[in-house]
Amino acid sequence: MLGVSGSPRAGGNTDTLLSYILRLFEERGFEVEMIALRNLRISHCASCRKCVSTGRCVIEDDAIELCAKMLKSHVIVIATPVHFDNVSSLVKTFFDRTWWLRGRLSYRVGLAAAVGRGYGLDSAIAAIHSFMLKHGIVLCHRGVRARAYEAGEVLRDSQALRDAESAVNHVSKVARALWQSSDPELSSSISLGRPHHSPPQRYSQR
Repeated sequence: MLGVSGSPRAGGNTDTLLSYILRLFEERGFEVEMIALRNLRISHCASCRKCVSTGRCVIEDDAIELCAKMLKSHVIVIATPVHFDNVSSLVKTFFDRTWWLRGRLSYRVGLAAAVGRGYGLDSAIAAIHSFMLKHGIVLCHRGVRARAYEAGEVLRDSQALRDAESAVNHVSKVARALWQSSDPELSSSISLGRPHHSPPQRYSQR
């Protein structure tokens, strides 16, 4: 499973919450990997639409490798600090660069986490959920909302920690149920990252 941190601050509350969530998954037998977007070179989507014909983004940077890691993961956790009532710019830039994966992430299981002072938590979670639903990623929990500002403060939000444990329990059960599915088409979609359906080939110019 893959955990993606969208915080520009190393070791901050977002990293701390994500590390806590990943540790819970480890305790349940998952192999975990954490990636910090701040350490990657990810350019903005150029809206060139070349991926429509090539089936792959033509911008050669770290987004390609991260997308490959997502394709190999059964569970994807995305954590972000709240910036202006939304996800961080690091997260949004990455979201835009995954458009070429449309149809290939179906039936992974997703979890969203956001850290802020209170306002904007719901809208940040909603943005992550919209991204996941666009890709056909399965959602089975409302997401983890944590209130924190000073370094380490997130670990004092007992409700967020309880929500994290509940979320991991739900995601673990659903992910395992999908892995063990007897539906050959479903199993193939998960293991190979191939489109579960043929995506439309006509797009409007924007």
